[in-house]
Parts: sequence; C-alpha cells; structure tokens
Amino acid sequence: DLPIEFKNEAMRLLPNNSYIGFSITQGNVYRKKSWPIERFIKLANKIRERNLIPVFFIEKNNVDLINEIKSKVDNALFPEHNSKFDCPALVTALGQRLEKVISIDNGVMHMLSLADVPMVVLFGPTSSKKFAPKSQKIVILDSKELYMSDEITKISIEDVFKEI
Repeated sequence: DLPIEFKNEAMRLLPNNSYIGFSITQGNVYRKKSWPIERFIKLANKIRERNLIPVFFIEKNNVDLINEIKSKVDNALFPEHNSKFDCPALVTALGQRLEKVISIDNGVMHMLSLADVPMVVLFGPTSSKKFAPKSQKIVILDSKELYMSDEITKISIEDVFKEI
C-alpha cells in the first residue's frame, strides 16, 4: 500500500500505457551479473518497433550510461530524473505503471517486484532460487539452468524477447 503522493507522481511521470521497464545496473560489480548494455539497447529498440516505450531505472549520477542510452534509443524515458521524490516508494509506484519489467538481479528489481508487475529477470552467478522474488508473474532466465554456465552473457536477446 503506497502513499497516494507516490501513486500520483508515478501517474504524472508515466501518464499513458505501453511502458516496458528496464533495470540494468548492479550494485556489487564483483559478481559480474550485468548483461551487456548493447543487448539492452537492442532489446529496447525492438520494443520501440512494437510501439512500446522503454523506461529505464538508472541513478542520475550514471551520466555516461544515461547519455549512451538516450543517443541510441529514441524516446527512452528516465522518469525518476524528473521527480522531486528520490526513494524506493517512487520506484515501486512507477512499477505499477509498467506492462512488464526486464531486469538483472539487483535491488531495483526487488523494488519493482513489489508492484506485482510481470517481470523477466536475468540471473548469472547469483542463485535465482535464493534471490528471485516469489511471484507467479516472474519469468526467470537463469544462465545456469539454460546454458549450464554462470555467465549471464550466455542469455541471448532472443531468449529475453520471446518472454515479452
């Protein structure tokens, strides 16, 4: 149950439908659980071709990554950057405005899962059995199960796209 001000802010930031969320950065870089940015960009552009709008959840201080995405994905949105709020409750409220989320195993994925939005979550070295949210709406793509490897990069764009 989110306070109404966060729900209203999410509605202001994402007023329409057809949004697909992306959470692509990780906090613990030593685990190597990031999927290549080039793949997220290609996936976002495939989504654009279907008249869906890519919405990225990336911290404001990650300027180079944001600029790269903006230069390669037309009309990509970064809604948190246009809000007076800066907190997990806003992320969860924004999650309620999404049709689906594509994410690696990270903290933002957990915040978005509280919105009970359908998700495709990519796992590599970390345990999907231990860290994946418990929900009927989540599709887990675990490189250990799909490709017998802890390399998340084994997961292809096609593996992800067919779940969208």
